[in-house]
Amino acid sequence: MRGDARGSESFGRQYRLGSNRNYRYVYRRGKAWPSRNLVLIHLKGRDLKIGFSVSGKVGNAVTRNRIRRCLREDVRRLRTRMKCGRYVFIARTSIVNEPHAAITREMQKLLERAKLLRDEP
Repeated sequence: MRGDARGSESFGRQYRLGSNRNYRYVYRRGKAWPSRNLVLIHLKGRDLKIGFSVSGKVGNAVTRNRIRRCLREDVRRLRTRMKCGRYVFIARTSIVNEPHAAITREMQKLLERAKLLRDEP
């Protein structure tokens, strides 16, 4: 029942990158696009897999989890427009001072700059 309420916009397990092995593969083979507070690493693929990395240098556990939730929510909203492949979003230490709206704008601009968003109909 819970899955029906969210519909196609949910960020379910099928979209998660998963194990450390998958992250390392994307780091090694993917192309990176840096910005002020985020780094996007993308690797072409058939399906959409997304992962988030927030270092221990970025605040305490509460702060890191808040940032991860913000990033996950932004990707959940953009997911239908994102091209297939494997994505890793890495938060930089400067992200701590940014409001959620600024993080959202930066993520969208980063995806547009990398040409990883589909054109809206």
